Amino acid sequence: MTESEGKNRLNTNPIYYAKSADETGRQETNQQHLSQVAELAMQFGKEISLPVMAWLCGIFHDFGKYSVLFQNVLNGTAGGIDHAICGAVYLYATKAQKREAYRLAAAVIAAHHSTLRSYESLLPELSSILRGQGSRICGTGKQAALFGIQEYQEAIEAFCRDFPTFSYRKLENGEKATPLENMLKARMLFSCLVDADYTASSKKECHCETTLHAGQLLQTLNTYMDQLRAGSQADSELNRIRDQVFERCGEAGEQKPGIFTLTAPTGVGKTLSLLHFALRHCGANQGLRRIIVVLPFLSLTEQSQREYEKLIPHILTDHSQSKISEEDRELVARWDAPFIITTSVRFFEGLFSCQPKDCRKLHQIAQSVILFDEAQSLPTDLMTATVQTAAALCRDYGCTVVFSTATQPDFGALPGVQCWQPKEILPKGKSYYEALKRVNVVWKLEKPTPLKSIAAEMLRQDNVCAIVNLRRHAADLFQELKQHAPAEELFFLTTDLCPAHRSAVISAIKARQKQGLCCRVVATQCIEAGVDLDFHAMYRALAPLEAIIQAAGRCNRNGRAKDGSQLKVFIPEDERRIYPGDSYQKGAEIVKIMWAAGCLDIHDPDVIADYYRRLFRGAKDREALTRAIFSEDYETVRQEYRLIRRQGVQVIVPYDLELFHRISLQAQRDGLTPALIKQAAPITVSTYEEPSVRRHCEPILWHRGRQGSKVESDFFLLLAGHEGCYQPDMGLRLDSFNMDGDSFIF
Repeated sequence: MTESEGKNRLNTNPIYYAKSADETGRQETNQQHLSQVAELAMQFGKEISLPVMAWLCGIFHDFGKYSVLFQNVLNGTAGGIDHAICGAVYLYATKAQKREAYRLAAAVIAAHHSTLRSYESLLPELSSILRGQGSRICGTGKQAALFGIQEYQEAIEAFCRDFPTFSYRKLENGEKATPLENMLKARMLFSCLVDADYTASSKKECHCETTLHAGQLLQTLNTYMDQLRAGSQADSELNRIRDQVFERCGEAGEQKPGIFTLTAPTGVGKTLSLLHFALRHCGANQGLRRIIVVLPFLSLTEQSQREYEKLIPHILTDHSQSKISEEDRELVARWDAPFIITTSVRFFEGLFSCQPKDCRKLHQIAQSVILFDEAQSLPTDLMTATVQTAAALCRDYGCTVVFSTATQPDFGALPGVQCWQPKEILPKGKSYYEALKRVNVVWKLEKPTPLKSIAAEMLRQDNVCAIVNLRRHAADLFQELKQHAPAEELFFLTTDLCPAHRSAVISAIKARQKQGLCCRVVATQCIEAGVDLDFHAMYRALAPLEAIIQAAGRCNRNGRAKDGSQLKVFIPEDERRIYPGDSYQKGAEIVKIMWAAGCLDIHDPDVIADYYRRLFRGAKDREALTRAIFSEDYETVRQEYRLIRRQGVQVIVPYDLELFHRISLQAQRDGLTPALIKQAAPITVSTYEEPSVRRHCEPILWHRGRQGSKVESDFFLLLAGHEGCYQPDMGLRLDSFNMDGDSFIF
């Protein structure tokens, strides 16, 4: 070959790169990147029994980088180019029109930098791009890196030069499935590709223990339990039952994977008993790789984390307020850890998402033991899709799922849930409810009760709590008590207090209870789960049965009052709405109907099951969600599957002055950032009083794009001089703030 022939050969066979050159001048070729991602994706795909399909996604995911346009992006002469769609177009042209399995791969490839869509919704776009018809602009708003048959032929030639021995492998055959199961499968495959691509691109090494040493942890747990037994001051009968529950959970862990329920009254030590089940289960079933604890409330996650940290050396926490070090950021994104604590929002909304960053971790859920604590907290209008997805995780992805609660919902009563046959870990658990009847319930439902009357009764008691449904009721009741009792005896616990403030109040209550000092608490539902307090008497505004039982769990919790304590359930006197929402009101009304019929005993699991049958009768998931699942509309499913629909606006308050000032300076300099939101979480209050917020606060702006445009967010900072809007006893009180009065500064 002459020198000129060699130069021509180089020009006609260029090297295609996947990335720009790094600081050392090294530039990764597309061949290298595709090979690495395909191998990683295949490795991750083994976890979901789709290794070949995951490999196929990896090998073609950046097919669009075999283009002049994308290479121009790398050298800085082009922008706004979509390379992801091109691998999907190639599969459409060669395989997907005849083979359904390739359609799933095409949809996943097209989405790995954007949003997951169904193959059917992509079809018109794939066809027009292949034929070079119409606009080159894709659904992402960018130009397709390859457009028209000629450019695709050139890209195929380049691919074949890089992979001369490439051949298609036989893809895994999937059984006929429902739309919901198809979507979950797509997200799992999407997760394998996205994680492989991001992991290969990041070049970061994660130094974390990824193996679950179940046997060692089990020994640590048993030693810890011996220490707890030796130091316990609880009632001896309660301790005996706690030991029984612990042992029977461990025995149940020897069973094969599947769906389990743990139904037991509050106060029997379910947190450690669940861990016993999970560790024994992982030891007996070698394929299980990790334990994931899913909790509905941040207060519960923080409490459980403190408990588990005494036993488990490597815990990954993933929730809105988790403090993540820089080296752990990649682990949180990937969930590659043996023990994870997260929230229902993080877990379930990820399973129904279509965004790469949300779905990246999903394949890690396969072959996990998933512990859902307080299972009754799931919204009724999402229950069917949620339970069906949990069942699919067990059936198709090797998981074990445990629904744990004192008020176990009968999911089989839901119209859309068939074959709900979980294994109950405590089949004779009814006897525990009878043995641990520590509270006598007095129903005052004949007529509404003025809050003044409740206050008068509370003033005659030394260790008492009242839980109401609305923040305005809590404020009215607390103000009434303030007129007649010393401030040091009164405590206010609602979401008007920022998380750091609530934690401080709970600690103060515990300290007074330990010393036997007078303690009167007014609270909303935020006290009902994950708050280990013990009152001699409890008042509860009429609510759904699970809320009433949770309130009872904060009364005579350790069984020291031998004749039992008293829980009074009442209807607040108010001409306005007395419930926070329609579903909440429905649950409360069912309780009243059962009370009127004389069939209401909160200590009877059969009564609890009957309550849920009534609650679920005719219940349906949100109509828009059901339609979107049926049509496999991923984006609408993501929007509709929201555990918390109303977010309100977020006010950063000066509970911690040093932190408040630091955040204020950062907000002025950089605007709102994800890091600032996380840093401010302990002193942030959510409220729906937006008009009042705008009178007393200033919005924090998002700084968008290279041009530095500024967009208003839903985060606000209290204005200077308005610090009195946040009070030391009642938290955020926007409407009661008087500019002429004294401002309180912490």
